[in-house]
Amino acid sequence: MDINEQAAVNADIYRFAQGYLQKRGWFESLGGIPRNNEGVVPWITYPAFIQLKRIIRPDFKVFEYGCGGSSLWWANNVAEVTSVEHDKEWGLHVSNAAQPNLKVIVREMNEAADDERRAAVAPFFADPPELPLSHSTPHNIMHGLLSEEFVAYATEIMAFPTGHFDVIVVDGMARTLSAWLAIRHLKPGGFILFDNTDRWQYNGAYRLLSAAGFRRIDYYGPGPVNKIEWCTSLFVRDLNVFDASIDSPQGDCDLGW
Repeated sequence: MDINEQAAVNADIYRFAQGYLQKRGWFESLGGIPRNNEGVVPWITYPAFIQLKRIIRPDFKVFEYGCGGSSLWWANNVAEVTSVEHDKEWGLHVSNAAQPNLKVIVREMNEAADDERRAAVAPFFADPPELPLSHSTPHNIMHGLLSEEFVAYATEIMAFPTGHFDVIVVDGMARTLSAWLAIRHLKPGGFILFDNTDRWQYNGAYRLLSAAGFRRIDYYGPGPVNKIEWCTSLFVRDLNVFDASIDSPQGDCDLGW
């Protein structure tokens, strides 16, 4: 590639950055906090975020495995948000910035769970799905691969009635166990938002959801902070969840009017 060809490629990259990344607010997130031009956003792919904004409703109740900027965004857009977090310091940080409709609950690694909750997850551990682990415990913690150590964390959702939540976000610890519990606490017409679904290590969770009648819709692409493509998925049993996104919004198409 000669210097003129390289200059043309660089110009195309610049136009893409201005036309897509600038529009999505990616540059606002380069400090490490998922943000766009309006404020904090969920740390999920942009295609998933665009879809999410079109199907949520102000009366929704949301449960999150893992808190952060997404918790604050959810609280600005729905009626009720409950987030369970394993990192006490981070949970306190988010809680201090929380709106009244956001509750952050901390359940640390190896925290004791009562007999009722232990009994509730006994079937999961009696016939466990695929739960691969690496040789590194910190790596396994960081990527939500441990289950036994986070029973108190995962079962915090049991403090609520069955079918209480319109949306359950799986983006924290014990992701396979969390997904198994999410099935039991999601409203019939609700959906599960599962991040990092390009990882094969969560295959056990995907199979559990599939066996429970969920269908997986993938949203590959870039997102805040990261400089890579990854995948965020919606798991749905009822396609009526997409009724609100039939029409395309005005003012956001290539026809310019």
